[in-house]
Amino acid sequence: MKKVLSLVLLITLCCANSLPAQGLFSLFGGSDAKKAIRVKFVDGDESAKDEILLIKIKGVIQEADSEEGMPFKIEKDLFENLRKDLEVVRKRKAVKAILLEINSPGGEVTASDIVYQQLKKIQRETKKPVVAIIGTMGASGAYYVACAAGRIVAHPTSIIGSIGVLMQAMNLEELAKKVGLKAVTLKSEKTPMKDVLSPFKEITPEEREMLMTIINSIYDRFIDIVSESRKLRREEVIKIADGGIFTAARAKELGLIDAIGYREDAIAEACEMAKIDNAALVKRVTQKGISEIISEMSSMSSGVPALRSEIRNLLLNGITPVLLFK
Repeated sequence: MKKVLSLVLLITLCCANSLPAQGLFSLFGGSDAKKAIRVKFVDGDESAKDEILLIKIKGVIQEADSEEGMPFKIEKDLFENLRKDLEVVRKRKAVKAILLEINSPGGEVTASDIVYQQLKKIQRETKKPVVAIIGTMGASGAYYVACAAGRIVAHPTSIIGSIGVLMQAMNLEELAKKVGLKAVTLKSEKTPMKDVLSPFKEITPEEREMLMTIINSIYDRFIDIVSESRKLRREEVIKIADGGIFTAARAKELGLIDAIGYREDAIAEACEMAKIDNAALVKRVTQKGISEIISEMSSMSSGVPALRSEIRNLLLNGITPVLLFK
């Protein structure tokens, strides 16, 4: 760790010798230059004057974890990245549409809903269309997010669907008995359900009924969003919303996606919706601050702390009930 920090300090000093005062201030994240909107060409027609902004939804959809595995570690916040991307859409006149690339098994209910709502909001405000393209997987919460797009394209080998809501919790009651562990729970007589889904007791019928009411309510919201977005009758959506997954071909037959193709096809769809002939696919470029540089370099030697953090998160998530689109 000392070697890593020494290397970072050396790089910083070298940069400082070649930068003016304003540049050095910017290096440490204090300059307005950091806020400048810059984009980088990714695909499409590089000479085109119009642009399509690439936004990626990758991995489990969830809020950033505030716990830090080691000093200087900074979690990549999905919401913060999305906010910055959408700011580019609002302020950059050359951007005429959004290409939303999705490769995700789903995630937290609220996190998925926030992303969905932000994408719907940007379309209302700017009148710039969103086209989603699903990669390896666009399931559950990821498909929920995809429904914010005006059109959905999927790769021929994509896995799509898994429309439903899940809540899981571990029950360690029998294991605790075997190892001689006994939990003591104190709660008010007026709050009998305060320890609902405790890992040290069986769920009661009343608790199950309460939780199923919540789950079914969120499930109904998911159904409504798919029905509205895909212009399908609610009864049609319910028939296929059993948590099952589909191939791209089957999803197209069911009306869950509009087309099967690749990135270039999705770009063509976006151009058509934006009423432009061609466009350059671009992505937002960020200027990294010194803390982010240290974070990335620190991760090179963070095996044990990172593993310890992952095990801790696994245990915490295993005993804490969370509503998931997954």
